[in-house]
Amino acid sequence: MSNGRVNVTPQSAILPESGPFSLVSVFNLVGNQDKVIRQCQGLLDVVNKLNQQHVSADIHLSVGFGKSFWQRLEQGVPEDFEEFVPLGSGDVTAPATGGDLLLHLHSNRHDLNFHLLSTFMQSVATEVELLDETHGFRYLDARDLTGFIDGTENPKKQEARREVAVIPQGTFAGGSFVMLQRFVHNLPAWHAVHVAQQEKIIGRTKPDSVELEDVAENSHVGRVDLKENGKGLKIVRHSLPYGTMSGDHGLLFIAYCAQQRNFREMLDSMYGEKDGQTDKLLDFTKAVTGAYFFVPSAEMLIQL
Repeated sequence: MSNGRVNVTPQSAILPESGPFSLVSVFNLVGNQDKVIRQCQGLLDVVNKLNQQHVSADIHLSVGFGKSFWQRLEQGVPEDFEEFVPLGSGDVTAPATGGDLLLHLHSNRHDLNFHLLSTFMQSVATEVELLDETHGFRYLDARDLTGFIDGTENPKKQEARREVAVIPQGTFAGGSFVMLQRFVHNLPAWHAVHVAQQEKIIGRTKPDSVELEDVAENSHVGRVDLKENGKGLKIVRHSLPYGTMSGDHGLLFIAYCAQQRNFREMLDSMYGEKDGQTDKLLDFTKAVTGAYFFVPSAEMLIQL
């Protein structure tokens, strides 16, 4: 132990910057729980072997569990681990779609992400129900499909990312909480808005993501850049755009944090749960999924 921090290993998708391709899959358990756990554990070896065979692939994986599934594993429950609840009202809402199991992959290879999911499903296709499968891609210079740079406030250095994302000590040291929302953008409506107005809605300049001097309270930055006692409520984002022009397209928002509370504060602010003001960006994009997961340390995953 060093500096009060337990020497455990966070799962590999958490700390590195997201690769150019991601795959986020959410499942419900419908069959043999032990078989599914063993297959999740086996994926760690599959990732290691693929990284040895394809040295430039840089594949990273996290396996997460919904609260009800985690409780069945009888490992105790991390402090402040809650289910996702619906938020908002009218046209600005965040649904709670849940899920028992999360697989988050990111790498330099779209095909290997697909191969890993295929490998997982071969043995447990009858044991799980695949609720949502989203393949993300880096767009231009790390921009959302709105044209704005995404994740400007993300911690950049590895140690800073660990401090934000990873539980430092205790029973669940090395673990992390995950928030997941898939957003479907209304790009025709967004592109009809003048760039100067888009910048006011976001709270940043479009070319270089400089925060505006007069950020509106209901702008995206105004709603999500939260501070307590002068310190920002940080999270580590791994979001990437997804989709096709002929179908749904938008942002797959996935982020890690050492405490779930930071996510809840951000969502309450975005969806007007405290003051009735909502994030203006939500006039142009809509969440269609919403879930929280707990990602145990690599050691705890192996010992399940």
